[in-house]
Amino acid sequence: MAAVANTGDVNLAFDASVPPGSTFKMVSALALLDKGAVTLDTKVDCPKNATVDGRSYKNSHNMALGSVPFRVDFARSCNTAFIGLAPKLGDDGLATTGRALGLEGKWDMGVNAFTGKVSTGGSATERASASFGQGTTVVSPLAMAAATAAVARGQWQQPVVLTDPAPAEKAAPGPELNAGSVEAVRTMMREVVTTGTGSALKDIPGEPVYGKTGTAEFDNNPANTHAWWVGWQGDIAFAVFVEKGGDSGTSSVPVAEKFLRGLA
Repeated sequence: MAAVANTGDVNLAFDASVPPGSTFKMVSALALLDKGAVTLDTKVDCPKNATVDGRSYKNSHNMALGSVPFRVDFARSCNTAFIGLAPKLGDDGLATTGRALGLEGKWDMGVNAFTGKVSTGGSATERASASFGQGTTVVSPLAMAAATAAVARGQWQQPVVLTDPAPAEKAAPGPELNAGSVEAVRTMMREVVTTGTGSALKDIPGEPVYGKTGTAEFDNNPANTHAWWVGWQGDIAFAVFVEKGGDSGTSSVPVAEKFLRGLA
């Protein structure tokens, strides 16, 4: 069963083509784990700033963690840690993993939907940006909700909106995800809630909540950002996208909290 809520006249839930921001660290982390580049406890430096080919990057709120386990970099959403790891993804590491999670796929749901476009190759700055969901990668909330459901399930399956008449060419399920890698990502997405940027959700009643925050710049002004949350509780996976919402902690996470408390 699926439910979609929009405000405004445009179906952004299905049709938006927007950067995923740090929610895409879910994909980057899975790719890095699949390549054996990191484990949960590999120490990865998280400096306040990073420079790639003359372009300067920083973390939200000028955060600096030092050399900490990768799981901490993920839970606290350290951009510079992922920038440091970006070369280990190779030319197509992000795209290959993204496609295993259903992104860029041909879906027949009975309604139009944008399934995403994942950065491949490019300059050192493009690869650095793409590692934390910026650069040329764009998605819809539906695409990210389906990718999140794939992590929760261990395999991507196409969402279906119209069941009668059933879609004529429903996409085949994706490959089984690497069990060790996907379990590590689940562990980190739980730690986002228990000790990280989604801690406002740690006292939600019922089954454990898993997820990832995201703040995504969408033009040349770093002050302009969309806010994201992707996650799941039990068998319900979902994505929250707040257009021009600013910091996820004050916009998308409270929306997710209201949604989950309403289900409790």
